[in-house]
Amino acid sequence: MRITCRIAVVLAAVLGASVVISTAAADKPVKTVFSNVTFSSTMSGVCSFDVNVDSVVSGFEIDYFDAAGNFTKATVHQTEQDTFTANGKTLTGIPYTYDLHVLVDSSGNATSVLATGVAEKVPLPDGSLFVSAGQVQFLDHPGATFILSPDRGNPGNVAGFCAALAP
Repeated sequence: MRITCRIAVVLAAVLGASVVISTAAADKPVKTVFSNVTFSSTMSGVCSFDVNVDSVVSGFEIDYFDAAGNFTKATVHQTEQDTFTANGKTLTGIPYTYDLHVLVDSSGNATSVLATGVAEKVPLPDGSLFVSAGQVQFLDHPGATFILSPDRGNPGNVAGFCAALAP
């Protein structure tokens, strides 16, 4: 569950699609399927060093409109796989699935961007599995480009994750 990069991609798709289809869709939800969308970001503030993250996401988005055709919310169900690199080391995650719920006000501004589900799943070199899961309210993390652990739920073994990428 990544913030700025992922949310920017998702919100751009959500809000962009809503502008194009809101008048035609009126009150009917619109489903859009996406696959193999890739992006890169930098995770800072989790380990004592920055970590580069390459992500691939696939899934679908459902946009909802009120009776007047105004975009009101979106739900995104997606599967993601991330690859982490730092200090010449690489960790490749296992695909995981989560849901993203976006609510907007009457001006189209996001009032809630809540992700629920698995936040990350990565095999570590010691044979253990880093798993984080729960809920992330992305609006509570302005400026973050990648969130490894949820706000509520299981944060995962962050120390073990960082140790696997440490110099």
